[in-house]
Amino acid sequence: MAMKEWLQWLPPPRSLLALLIAIAGFSGRLFAAHVTHSPTLLVDTCHSLCRLVGLITTLLAYKYERADEGAGRESRLRNTFGWARIEVVGRLSVHVLFASFALALVVNALQLGVHSSHVQPPRYPRVIIGSAVIGLLLHAINYMLLAGRELSYSRRLSMTEGGEVILKTGSAEPVLAHAPTDIASSLFVMGAGLTLEWEPIAAKLADPALSASAAVILVIFNYPFMRAAGLVLLQTVPEGLGTCDLRAAALRVPGVLAIHELHVWQLHRDRLVATAHISYASQEAYLRSSNVVCDIFKRHGIGLVTLQPEFTLSSISGTDEEKKSLIDYANAACSCPCAKECTAPRCCQAPQKPSITRI
Repeated sequence: MAMKEWLQWLPPPRSLLALLIAIAGFSGRLFAAHVTHSPTLLVDTCHSLCRLVGLITTLLAYKYERADEGAGRESRLRNTFGWARIEVVGRLSVHVLFASFALALVVNALQLGVHSSHVQPPRYPRVIIGSAVIGLLLHAINYMLLAGRELSYSRRLSMTEGGEVILKTGSAEPVLAHAPTDIASSLFVMGAGLTLEWEPIAAKLADPALSASAAVILVIFNYPFMRAAGLVLLQTVPEGLGTCDLRAAALRVPGVLAIHELHVWQLHRDRLVATAHISYASQEAYLRSSNVVCDIFKRHGIGLVTLQPEFTLSSISGTDEEKKSLIDYANAACSCPCAKECTAPRCCQAPQKPSITRI
């Protein structure tokens, strides 16, 4: 790889500086926790390690995104969708990793509390307090560095069906979403250091108690982010997007008779993907309405749309009641899914006429 191309793949300088600061902060906390024997500072160290891993996965996602925007080499085609999930997988792994750390730290705190009479107590309270203060400063510097366009979550304009323009935020968390957990972690460490400074004897029990409380509270704070990342990986419908409203808006387009196999899911951050089978009244209706249907999906915030046109209902015969029942049946589901059997040129064969019992 040429040096110029390699330099183009690197993240922006501010992101690299934030990564170096995060590495330095974690290393300093780890050394201070080893010297002071403070379990609360150890919890803050594990938290900073998880944040460091999350930042690394974000930078990896940025790297592969830049690579995917290159000249289109054959070797890069394998990153078409894969790189977009690196950040989501990384964030979920980070929260699961910290939850496992928290369980071990709570058990360690209970053991220290029970055997506080014959274990080495915490020491050097000023080092503990200084670590908390420096940690807050490093977090503030990192937030200022990462608040730019490189790693921030995007915001986009969206238009409603009534023609109103609204500002929608990404479904993932913004950059400052983790600020409360970082501040809470540092405050717990500061509380442990002040307790050791003022009441050294009480600190033998107070420090383990604060470490267990910090571990539990930080897991509770991180749970919404872990749940959001898990829902993205499970390809659930994004929160705030109603598929029923989307289907109803598309069915109001002239020439559209039925919509089935509608799936909406989230690729990463706020990039939404939708696939659907749409039955048109005729090929002329498809040519007139296809762009309108795509625009409706995009106005709902869906950036990647794959629509399969079908003309199985173009020659409907029978009474109005039979036609209505046939269209309602086609809106429900595909009568011949590809996964079970595919005997026609298209995946969906023309559904059979439903039998109507007249009373």
